[in-house]
Amino acid sequence: MSCSSPKVFKQLSAAEREKFFDSFDVVFCDCDGVVWYTLRDFIPGSAQALAELQRRGKRLTFVTNNSISSVAEHLHKFAEQAPLHVAKEQIVHPAQAVCDHLKAMEFGGLIYCLATPPFKQLLRDAGFRLSQEREGFVIKTLAELREAIFGGEPVDAVIIDVDFNLTATKLMRAHVQLQNPSCLFLAGAADALIPFGNGDIIGPGPFIDIVAQSTGRQPTVLGKPGEALRQLLRQHHAHVPPNRVLFVGDSLASDIGFARASGYQTLLVLTGGSSQADVDSLAAGHGHMPDYVSDCLGDLCDKYD
Repeated sequence: MSCSSPKVFKQLSAAEREKFFDSFDVVFCDCDGVVWYTLRDFIPGSAQALAELQRRGKRLTFVTNNSISSVAEHLHKFAEQAPLHVAKEQIVHPAQAVCDHLKAMEFGGLIYCLATPPFKQLLRDAGFRLSQEREGFVIKTLAELREAIFGGEPVDAVIIDVDFNLTATKLMRAHVQLQNPSCLFLAGAADALIPFGNGDIIGPGPFIDIVAQSTGRQPTVLGKPGEALRQLLRQHHAHVPPNRVLFVGDSLASDIGFARASGYQTLLVLTGGSSQADVDSLAAGHGHMPDYVSDCLGDLCDKYD
């Protein structure tokens, strides 16, 4: 579906709303900024809207780039909302997507992982081996730098996601390891920016780009907006035509652009990373232009009109 300007959900007539609901069978839904405020509480009305979609028989899958919180923490949040019934299999999380990818390859090698502790723990719990590193070590001499970059056992995969303790030395070590063409190069989330506080901070995307440019290699990206994730989502509902899928997100680039390129219908909610002004600034037919815009996910539920 391609549009010159989005339809405002609240302005749809009752008949148009029913036509909207009848137009899709599967919902791929972002979490942060859509279902709940980033790393905080549920957005008013979102739980009721998701329950309404379930009542209508829509199959929900939650597609998150948030690897700061574990899959278990996502499930715990959903469990606190009485109307909702969300299973582990309904959550597509960068760390889980990476695990699934490695398992499909029957990968058994050593991994150098630049990510958060929950991300690394999920890999360990899945039986993968991670290389040891000294967090917080301050390099003072060239000998220490050489050891940090070139020392240790060679790895068979480099994985980059959000790492709040990222250093130039870690990136240099990743660069060295990826000189081996048989070493896998994987990425989880690849957002240029991630919401934090009242604004945005640098996401993992620019750091992934540094390694990609320095090595001349492109990673397999298993978070939004990666092609590998696109294939994974297609496998989730292999028999559902893309135009029968609705993708709900709050980011024009990571969510709407990704979904449009996948052939999905799109709904942008204005409770997260993108504003109405951002939408208005897009040229007609832009690849990030959503099909529908809503103030919040709760607008899908009549009681929040």
